[in-house]
Amino acid sequence: MRPSRPVKPAHLETRGLVWRPRKKHWAAYWIPRQDIAARGYPIESRLLWPPSNRPTAIPTEADWRDLARACDVLQNEMLAWGSGVPVVNPLAGFDGTIASLVRIYLHHEQSPYHGLRHNTQITYGRRMDYISRDFGHKRIADMTVADFREMHSFWLAPTDVNGKRRVSHAHEQMVYVRQAFRFGKALKLPGCRDAKDILDEMDFPNVRQRTTIISNEQAVLIRAEAHRRQLPSIAIAQALQTSLAVRQKDAIGEWVPVSDPGMSDVHDGMWKWVVGFRWEEIGKDFRLKHRLSKSLRGREAVADKDEGKTKEWLLSLYPMLMDELASMAGVGPSDLRREMLPASGPVVIAEHNGLPWVDKAFQANWRRIARAVGIPDEVQSRDSRAGAATDAELKGADVEKVRKGLGHSRPDTTRIYLRDESEATAEIARLRFGKKE
Repeated sequence: MRPSRPVKPAHLETRGLVWRPRKKHWAAYWIPRQDIAARGYPIESRLLWPPSNRPTAIPTEADWRDLARACDVLQNEMLAWGSGVPVVNPLAGFDGTIASLVRIYLHHEQSPYHGLRHNTQITYGRRMDYISRDFGHKRIADMTVADFREMHSFWLAPTDVNGKRRVSHAHEQMVYVRQAFRFGKALKLPGCRDAKDILDEMDFPNVRQRTTIISNEQAVLIRAEAHRRQLPSIAIAQALQTSLAVRQKDAIGEWVPVSDPGMSDVHDGMWKWVVGFRWEEIGKDFRLKHRLSKSLRGREAVADKDEGKTKEWLLSLYPMLMDELASMAGVGPSDLRREMLPASGPVVIAEHNGLPWVDKAFQANWRRIARAVGIPDEVQSRDSRAGAATDAELKGADVEKVRKGLGHSRPDTTRIYLRDESEATAEIARLRFGKKE
């Protein structure tokens, strides 16, 4: 049961702080002013409460003072940005604490954070918020192995009395701690070099590699249930992921702010859609050519046509996918012609608004469908890619060709084996589905 909403002491001011209810607790976010956010302010929100290993904690007087200080810093930075006044050199705000290091990492103009793509920035921002919130008070110059072990143990602890240890969460948090200290070391901030050297000598356990997959049979069940629920867009997205062994981001694309680099003809307010499959990428012979989203490194890569890695599939080799395309055209697979399908635009369109799916909405609907057909919750949509690779290997595909079929290579080596890779992709399809060109 959720406790009462935390009550702010009357003598404190927490500008921009918004409390939002969660199932068992309250979460506090700093939110920028709407008018400044609409002009492209880069921070959408900052999670400030609760501590990550005590989600039901009630703020003490000291906690409220920390919240007020954090809000003041964020509010003043936002107002300075909104007024056009140059922001004071962020290094001037370094006071030797982890909280100040995190602020510099997120705001310094040379920080690698600014080169990340939008959704990656959201992840980094959230993880850095956890570091600042939970250990921002620590002084960097005083840190030893014991301090870093304390951080890891804190994030490792279960959130419930009888809960499981959060091995993956703790490992990931330490990855972001390393990122912050790496940048601090590059800026020669006092204490960061020694702290980073200590971190370099430490290992933090992670969970074993995922072993779950989505088999072809499960993909068939998901597609059928999606059609039953009148969500054919999820059926074709599943067919794309299972057939072509692609990531969800390639199948459905992603939404980013219009201020991000790259052109798009699909907009929704302050957002635009990028990197997903488009109809104009499919030729008359049903040959699909697409730049893999994972190969686009950084924000600027989306806008540069020479960046990334282009992969090619002959869709006629994939019966599951051709069935879905034929269903869209209202004909049988043998009667399907390219001109029966749209000439341009995103391939996967959500039924409820006529726009590409937002990833969280897609995942929520996919999960409901998967549960309905008996697929356990630990199996995720992303496991379609692993399922395709496993299927190919079990049916005799050479491991090296599976690697190439999945597009696992650096972009700068693409030209060396592009033709060989296309042949490997086609051979894998023939092994999996028995289709001939």
